[in-house]
Amino acid sequence: MTWIQDLAAIVEVQTSPACLELHASDVSGHEPVLPEAVAFPGSAREVAAVLGWANQRGVPVTPWGAGTSVEGNPIPRHGGISLSLQRLDRVKELRLPDRLAVVEAGVKYRALNRQLTGTGWQFAVEIGGDATIGGMIANNAAGPKAVKYGSTRAHLLGLEVALADGRLIRTGGKAWKQSCGYNLTQLFAGSEGTLGVITEATVKLTPVPAVREVVVARFSSVREALACVGAMRGLDAGAIEFLDRSYMGFLEEIAADTLFCEFHTPGHGTVAEAICRAGGASSVERAGENLWGARLRAYTASQEANPGARLLTTDTAVPLGAMAEMVEFLQAELADRGLTGYLLGHAGDGNVHVILPWRNTAEWEAVEEFHRAAVRKSLALGGTASGEHGVGMGKGEFLEPEHGAEAVAVMRSLKELFDPRGILNPGKLTAGNHEPRP
Repeated sequence: MTWIQDLAAIVEVQTSPACLELHASDVSGHEPVLPEAVAFPGSAREVAAVLGWANQRGVPVTPWGAGTSVEGNPIPRHGGISLSLQRLDRVKELRLPDRLAVVEAGVKYRALNRQLTGTGWQFAVEIGGDATIGGMIANNAAGPKAVKYGSTRAHLLGLEVALADGRLIRTGGKAWKQSCGYNLTQLFAGSEGTLGVITEATVKLTPVPAVREVVVARFSSVREALACVGAMRGLDAGAIEFLDRSYMGFLEEIAADTLFCEFHTPGHGTVAEAICRAGGASSVERAGENLWGARLRAYTASQEANPGARLLTTDTAVPLGAMAEMVEFLQAELADRGLTGYLLGHAGDGNVHVILPWRNTAEWEAVEEFHRAAVRKSLALGGTASGEHGVGMGKGEFLEPEHGAEAVAVMRSLKELFDPRGILNPGKLTAGNHEPRP
């Protein structure tokens, strides 16, 4: 294609079948879409140059971090350019006295934390995949530690962003307290690359906990397990996780509705143990890394248990008091539909996932129907279609039922303002009205 040859004059471009296939799908079950070219900028200026070039020609651009998202967020739905940020991988500053780090968007969060080893500081958002920080910001990722530390947006001080027309802007700054102008930093968090491409972030650093007490409690019912969660919320919990009995049945020998909890204040593990015993736990274990590691590898274990299958992961979140009802609904739906599904949740903040394996078109349609039923129930309980995975390719239809037509119209106006030609990650979020235009 002529435009690919033109693009290669300003940035490295690859079009080999293997490279295109690598950037056609993430770890979700959504259908892969091949880009026409993969661009590998080495600087923010090159990112901006690619966007300015693509904007003039109406060529779609879909940002790519590490491909670890589970909602099809970086799949190039309309072909065009997959914009890989893997070469923007420098930790530019570690300013420990200021409790911040400045990183390029392609830095993986685990790599940042490895550089922080021994300093007493951490980037506190922890998720299952080894994602890039730029991708985590774009999706507003959260994970098990969000009950204490919040989602990625809570750790942002400032951004550098390339806009669709090729401009580079900076938002926020390095001060922990800011109240000057519109909060553009938070606008880009969770925007999934539809408003601009994040090239650099200034993120907060958090003290590494001096104490880490892990408690694993097993129960005979969902209600018993989740009733104990409310009593724990006054404790210094770093994580309160729930796995249902079907999941625990293949993670270990004991099939029971189970809480995995982590506490960061001395003695709080002991208090939690007493709460669980009083709440009817059949067993309580003061566990170490091995058992906690079983929780962290839950997604991988699901894949290993279903060789050859692809996985769809639901991601609803409900008010804290409604979590037991939500979990019981999901378990009943799985049984009624005859589906295999593994249920886990961030019980401390009401976020529930079901991982569903599928192998063919009929099974995909069945798990998609389950997914829609799960979202409808979540919305009926006052919850959301997405607690942490974003809208991506699978949840655009729920944007208006959740937020209302007028709010979605405002979102579309923002999209029109930032990306009038619709080149940025088309087919996502406010999809349908903003496809690339020549």
